[in-house]
Amino acid sequence: MEGETMRVMYELWFVKNKVDIVFSGHVHAYERSERISNIAYNVVNGICSPVKDQSAPVYITIGDGGNIEGLATKMTEPQPKYSAFREASFGHTILSIKNRTHTHYGWHRNQDSYTVEADTMWFYNRFWHPINDSPSFHS
Repeated sequence: MEGETMRVMYELWFVKNKVDIVFSGHVHAYERSERISNIAYNVVNGICSPVKDQSAPVYITIGDGGNIEGLATKMTEPQPKYSAFREASFGHTILSIKNRTHTHYGWHRNQDSYTVEADTMWFYNRFWHPINDSPSFHS
């Protein structure tokens, strides 16, 4: 994941303060993570993987606005287990805060000729409404 060192430094603060979403950029593509923890890792045969953790935020790389070099097409395969959705496309995000407990998030490919949410998720503010909001989370 791009910005891994920043995640390592700030995740304890994110968890303590119940941060739900962290947006970052730089990689010219789109990715949304599962709620993964830098606090705990699974290590199997020397391979270290972050653990799904409902106290951790969702990390979103929204660097798909474009640049002169083009898209980061090499980052899409293989898709790691922590990644809920990733795509090397230009796009934009709409974040609709509905009230203090509910936020709708949608990512749209720019090349679609009509409005299509390629990736979507409802977030439930964990301070006001603490529930499991990850659609692919398995305990």
